[in-house]
Amino acid sequence: MIGELIAATCDDPEILARLGGPIGEAARDASLELAELPPVEARAWRVRLIAALRSPIPPGIRGVHASWIEASLAGLPARVRDALAAGAPDRVDVWLVRWACAELPPLKPIDPAIQLPGKIEHAVKMSGDALTRWLAEVGADQLAYALRSNPDALQGIASTLANGDRVIAASRRIGSPPRAGALGGTRDAIARCRCEASPEMLMWIGARALAPHTDPLLRRQLAVRLPRPRGLRLLAELAARADDPIDRAPTWDALAAPSSR
Repeated sequence: MIGELIAATCDDPEILARLGGPIGEAARDASLELAELPPVEARAWRVRLIAALRSPIPPGIRGVHASWIEASLAGLPARVRDALAAGAPDRVDVWLVRWACAELPPLKPIDPAIQLPGKIEHAVKMSGDALTRWLAEVGADQLAYALRSNPDALQGIASTLANGDRVIAASRRIGSPPRAGALGGTRDAIARCRCEASPEMLMWIGARALAPHTDPLLRRQLAVRLPRPRGLRLLAELAARADDPIDRAPTWDALAAPSSR
């Protein structure tokens, strides 16, 4: 949404080219799409965008896990819940809903076809289940990579995990492209794998590996796709490792590689 807004208000490609990160890339993609539209459709696109920005309800709120919305409404008058459901019919309701939803980020609709994100912007279009599976596969790669010189330890840890078969499968693929030589520094991978053993251990390791590729908005967008307790943990893991050197982290090609490769 922020990238689209920038594209709608700036038609200078040199300025857009200077914008970094996922927002800059989103702005350039939106600008190219906008330039291809006929004038009438381009005007309609801008009108829809402005209407969405003025809406009291964050775009894509239906993609936010219900537990986050319930937490936002906790302790507030019933009027806020009614206004959220009805679309905030008057100015007081608009203010109440905006206040209640202030911490919920705008989201693109879920695209069920995306099981692996081709680029970082695609990750926020994944369903909660797809996101969870992907992060667990990334975590399995990291754990297999960290223990690649100690097969006995790898087998031992895998045997204690409910999803340990993922780690064994990962150990067979990390030596081949696009993962070979692209999973980050060994010591960094070992550090990412230091966490308590739990059914979601691989997911948290995967989040730590992904973190340097994210920005604050994207981290929150990923978090609200999941039930709130799990999403808060995901947000914390991403934020804690966001400043890790990206040249010590897995490359994007390695992160987005199919599990069968």
